[in-house]
Amino acid sequence: MPESNQHRRAPPPPPRVLSRSQRKLLLFFLKCVIMAVVMSLFLFFLGFAAIVLLNFLFMSNTFTRRRCTRLLRPAPADPEPDFDALLPGVAYRVADSPNSSDCAICLDSFREGESCREIPICRHLFHSNCVDRWIGRKRNCPVCRTRVDLDPPGSPGGDRWKNVWAVNLEESASY
Repeated sequence: MPESNQHRRAPPPPPRVLSRSQRKLLLFFLKCVIMAVVMSLFLFFLGFAAIVLLNFLFMSNTFTRRRCTRLLRPAPADPEPDFDALLPGVAYRVADSPNSSDCAICLDSFREGESCREIPICRHLFHSNCVDRWIGRKRNCPVCRTRVDLDPPGSPGGDRWKNVWAVNLEESASY
């Protein structure tokens, strides 16, 4: 069968060959795009690492702040106050304090006849050992945060005038 000229297709044009300068320009743009992608990934991971590092530093500072200040703080000049004189101890009896059954510091139950201390202002009851350690660190009630003044009565205490509540109720009768 003879071939007709109508069905004959023209051969495809030869592929366009880029000139040497065009190839260099295309490779330069390709390198720029790859470098931009690599740099953006690098900066993303650098930012992420910075956030993680800062978070770690802040969290570790919170946990070690107490230890560092305790090491750097000079030794106390005056001895610990006499807790027996300022916060007298009582023997626990269920009949005397039916609302208090657990020490709020150690969360252990009180036992009949156990040595306890009661904060005079707020009347909260704690184990003697627990409240002695607590008041040695923080001068307030562990439950209601009432300020506990441990200056002995009659002492010239410099900050005593700042306290709203006095531990010794007989000392200040008018409220």
